Amino acid sequence: MQQKYSELISKELSRKDFLKFIGGGIVVLFGLTNFISYLSHFHRTGSPRVISDNRHGFGSRKFGA
Repeated sequence: MQQKYSELISKELSRKDFLKFIGGGIVVLFGLTNFISYLSHFHRTGSPRVISDNRHGFGSRKFGA
């Protein structure tokens, strides 16, 4: 197992492969951050969306009623 890790680390990467690796890591990082944020918001409010029951003012309802 140690030999597999040392082979992965010592393998040369082209610039294209390196940028793919870094780009994938950034996408995964943002995805995990957003997912954790979503879960914490869901846990805090009990629902993913906070609905305000404010029934007065222009445009307060979806169809203006």
